[in-house]
Amino acid sequence: MPKTIPIVLIIGKQNVGKTTLMKHILPLLKKKGYRVGTVKYNVPSFEIDYEGKDTYTYYQAGADVVAISSPEKLAIIKKVYKKSPSIRDIVKFYHRDVDVALVEGYKRWRYPCIEIRNEWAAKDAGNKRTSTLKVIAIKDDCCAIPRFSKNTLQDVVKFIESKRNS
Repeated sequence: MPKTIPIVLIIGKQNVGKTTLMKHILPLLKKKGYRVGTVKYNVPSFEIDYEGKDTYTYYQAGADVVAISSPEKLAIIKKVYKKSPSIRDIVKFYHRDVDVALVEGYKRWRYPCIEIRNEWAAKDAGNKRTSTLKVIAIKDDCCAIPRFSKNTLQDVVKFIESKRNS
């Protein structure tokens, strides 16, 4: 029976620090020996290939799936028909060899999540999600990039570990 890979969403408004948080927790999880997959979800469109490359030519000529491989990495470009695949399917088919999958964005899915904000208001106390860790990004006037305290980073790693172990 295939293992179920836990999925944890990293959610918050634009520029609140989602990518920064992931950048800081990935090395902490790797240091503990975890294999981690990531998904950037809910992007209207993107390009990872460009004109002049063979893979681009194959795709433009009609290939439904194009792969490029080297001794260090593999990339697959696959046409999506009708609707985007679910997070569960992306993880199931492309993250089989990881211990946990972190998904940046797409808060409508019902997975455990880490919600980032610059501050928490009293009205936010009634969040309906039962499996949410709320964290605060520290924004300094002198720096546009949000920061996270060491305790916050440790709490995030513990939260992710708890989803892996449940």
